[in-house]
Amino acid sequence: MTDDGVKAEFEGARLGDPRREQRLLALAEAMGRVPDKSFPEALSSAELEGAYRFFSNPKVDPDAVLRGHVRRTLERVREEPVGLLLHDSSTLSFNSDGYREGLSSTGAKQQFVVHCSLAVTADGSRTPLGVLAASYHVPVKSPDGRHQERWSDHVREAHALGLAPDKIVHVMDREADDYDVLTLMRSIGGRFVVRVQFNRVLVDDERLRDRLASASLIAEREVKLSRRSGSNKGNKQRKIHPPREWRTARLGLGATSVTIHRPASADGATAPSLTLNLIRVWELDPPEGEEPVEWLLYTTEPIDTAEQILRVVDWYRARWTIEEYFKALKTGCAVERRQLGELHALTNAVALFLPIAWRLLLLKNEARMRPNAPATVVLDEVEIDVLRAAGRIRLPERPTIKEAMLAIAALGGHLKHNGPPGWQTLARGFLKLRTLAEGWRLRLAAESENLPGASDQ
Repeated sequence: MTDDGVKAEFEGARLGDPRREQRLLALAEAMGRVPDKSFPEALSSAELEGAYRFFSNPKVDPDAVLRGHVRRTLERVREEPVGLLLHDSSTLSFNSDGYREGLSSTGAKQQFVVHCSLAVTADGSRTPLGVLAASYHVPVKSPDGRHQERWSDHVREAHALGLAPDKIVHVMDREADDYDVLTLMRSIGGRFVVRVQFNRVLVDDERLRDRLASASLIAEREVKLSRRSGSNKGNKQRKIHPPREWRTARLGLGATSVTIHRPASADGATAPSLTLNLIRVWELDPPEGEEPVEWLLYTTEPIDTAEQILRVVDWYRARWTIEEYFKALKTGCAVERRQLGELHALTNAVALFLPIAWRLLLLKNEARMRPNAPATVVLDEVEIDVLRAAGRIRLPERPTIKEAMLAIAALGGHLKHNGPPGWQTLARGFLKLRTLAEGWRLRLAAESENLPGASDQ
């Protein structure tokens, strides 16, 4: 990479012992090169033993492992006029090939939840800036509601880092449609876009959806909808996200303001009512037999003009970036295949891979948003030379990011007619590229008589 790479994301970590801090940097460097490989495949015997001791050490915790990356993320966010902070959870599932202490058992799987707050730019590029908060939760579903507190906890944690409330816009899916979460963000002056889940009662006893029925059409927008297979989903998820084919949808947008009642389930200390702006997005002419698209969005942003409404909708559409991030974590970094025996070790390992997954996502985003920029933005000269010599795709003298990414994907087995490369293909390609580049550098060092340890001989 042309910058300091993923290792720099961990520098400055304070783990109470310089040896643990050096171990973290060594692990970050090793796994950053081959993120989809198992620990035994990526590390020597001595390194592997040290890694297992590190992850299981009770004096090492995931917050400390991630702290350096959080600081670097904070620096990147502060360079932006405003950033989006995307909040979401993902369930990590491990095969029950042995008892893992502290995890929740569900059939043949053992699980815990990772909840992340990922910062991205608000300029339309959705460039990932990094993770500002991460937490880990067991059981996966909590009947007493404590599991829900993760949304509020991350809001508090983000602003405790020193970010001004107007510097970031919190973006959350329908699970965060919680009166306590909404009032917390409003009370600290926070900005947000939250998808509506509940048809709440308004102060005039009207229902929220009834009020929206009178909202006039203010703007239209055409968007491309991705395909959803509906496979590997439970009944609840299939109802929320029904299967669909690729299509271009013509969407209508309307907006109004509403004042909602405090529900009986909310904290009695919160305000008895809350006034929010509300945006409705709906499909104007859905194909026959297809479920029409509809979003209802709470926001603190102004809704006086079509331009303002469209901006809020685009900010909510950026939420998909965190879904891609979890794919990078699960597929590109293979976190669900990590053979560690208890929750503490697993959460430390996940914390190690969170910045690595961000790095993978950043590279893919650069290829999408700046395909014609020079490949040297994301690769160094040695990596480009290796791609030119060993890749299946012939590179021009000055390749672009898009050309380099396709060459990397081809190393991983991607065929051009199969569409855009996925995370597994890119991860395999990066693995081969980095392995070949490492050998290339050793050859260059040998030719210049600058092999490691040569001065000691």
